Amino acid sequence: MELVQTLPLENELDMLEQTNAYLDDHIAVWISVPVINQYKNKIHQLTLAIEKSLEHEPRVHTGQNILHLKKQISDKMDILDDTLEAYADDIGNEELRKKADNHYSDYFRLTYDNFLEKVVAVIDLMEENIEDMYNHGIVQDQIDDVKLNLDEFQVSMDKEPTYNMAKQLSKLSVEEYMEEANDYAEKLDKVMKRFKRSNVTFYNGYLAARTVIEY
Repeated sequence: MELVQTLPLENELDMLEQTNAYLDDHIAVWISVPVINQYKNKIHQLTLAIEKSLEHEPRVHTGQNILHLKKQISDKMDILDDTLEAYADDIGNEELRKKADNHYSDYFRLTYDNFLEKVVAVIDLMEENIEDMYNHGIVQDQIDDVKLNLDEFQVSMDKEPTYNMAKQLSKLSVEEYMEEANDYAEKLDKVMKRFKRSNVTFYNGYLAARTVIEY
């Protein structure tokens, strides 16, 4: 079998994608540290832009598969829904509370069109109330995190992304995108050191995800 030779830049891209996937899979560990979401979102946004630039180039792709992305989106929406529901309870908005009363399975079991419609509708609800929900723990970075996952999910299914978050970036070369992504990854490394002793297993897993694998 003939192997596809992978460029060093693509090795770095795979590493950044795996880092994002690792953080997605362990969101409960770091969600209380907002700056991690900020750096993670920038890295994800930049890697999507790089993917778009390389879409006509053959490469070994190790990003997340469609089913995994759908699970992650459903999991994150479940967390955000709980907070939105608590906020609706506090302000006595029964209609909003009912719309926010969703669980993981309410998303994951849906077909593509219904899944997309439901995720976008609840994101719209959260963004309508975002200014009043800071004290309840929802900030824009958390919502943008789901938007980035949804973009990746749609692109993986050869669909047009709803939010196209990567398009918001300035037009740069692939090398410039990668340089900026690595800058944010280095900032993320410094923040993640807080888990070096408090959660050794998680921290070591993060370091493993941040390792460039030579193909």
